[in-house]
Amino acid sequence: MRVARVSALAVGLLILVLLLGFFLRTHLLAPSHEAAPDAPMLTRQNGNIVVRKGSPLQKRLVVTSVASANDTTAIVLPAQVVPIPDHQVNVLAPATGRIMSVAVQLGQHVSRGQVLATIAASDLDQAWADDRRARAALDFAKRAYDRARGVLAAGGNAVKDLESARNDLSQAEAESQRTHQRLQVLGARSDYAAQGQVPLVSPVDGVVATTTMAVGENITDSTAVQMTLLDLSSVWVAAAVPEDRTDDLVGNVTLDVTFPAIPGRHCSGPMETVDPALKPDTRRVNAYVVCPNADGTLRPGLFASAKLGIPAEASVLVPKSALLMNNDQVSVFIETSPRVFQRRDVTITYDEGDDVRVLSGLSAGERVVTSGAILLNDD
Repeated sequence: MRVARVSALAVGLLILVLLLGFFLRTHLLAPSHEAAPDAPMLTRQNGNIVVRKGSPLQKRLVVTSVASANDTTAIVLPAQVVPIPDHQVNVLAPATGRIMSVAVQLGQHVSRGQVLATIAASDLDQAWADDRRARAALDFAKRAYDRARGVLAAGGNAVKDLESARNDLSQAEAESQRTHQRLQVLGARSDYAAQGQVPLVSPVDGVVATTTMAVGENITDSTAVQMTLLDLSSVWVAAAVPEDRTDDLVGNVTLDVTFPAIPGRHCSGPMETVDPALKPDTRRVNAYVVCPNADGTLRPGLFASAKLGIPAEASVLVPKSALLMNNDQVSVFIETSPRVFQRRDVTITYDEGDDVRVLSGLSAGERVVTSGAILLNDD
């Protein structure tokens, strides 16, 4: 029994010695060393910054290709609604005489062919009489010519008699055509002929802008304007351009128009035309754009605000987040090759918005650090 206890004790001591030896080899007797420090996240090589592959810094950098845009510059100009010149018609009396009736008034909408007024014209009576005589003479000349041909065919007439009849017929036809055209110029209509009156008819659809006609008035001058009609289905907006910007009125110039008195009303389009000369009192020229006006809301004289869009050369745009300020100099970091960056000084314009226009220092297609550039800025 004593021998068994001694054997068990010996085995236990042996196991303890083995465990102690293993501990000393792996912990206390192992050669001591320090952990290797991490490699730097970026290094400098020939003026460039090289970011270590897979480093946390690389993951925080956002690189974007530089974009270019064909932008426009715009100036805001005072403007005004004006009628289109060839949509403004001065109505003249077709004949002199007394005004018997006036069927329209100022501001009234009229249609093409509508009777505006009637005039008792002595010239009209004479024109109708001349036309009746001319038609009678033409009828007689035709019958005489037909008779002369028949007689000549039967051998009972000379050739000169047929030629004389043909000449009379030609003269009668010319006189009949003249008197008929005279009635057309006077605006004669058969339904007014019995009263000896001539109607004043609207040549266009439009609005009566001015009138000087009154019942009982005598028209003595057939060249005097009796009414002015405006076709306002479309109008011009005249934008006053200062003389120092007239050189910009070339190419694809556009006008964007708003009307302060009519919120929400908008009109835009290419410049239709421009005045050939400066206004002597304002030193400006008018640039015109056509605006549709089917509802007639845009009346001549209405004030407007026009934004003149002038095409500009293609420009380079970068986000403001890419910019770094060093004293008075603005710079960005560009990626010259994968993970290799270089600082580049740039000149910009401080426009509103998230992007800025780069005037010099960058070209379209170059890759710029748009987020995290401050992490590379150690100057």
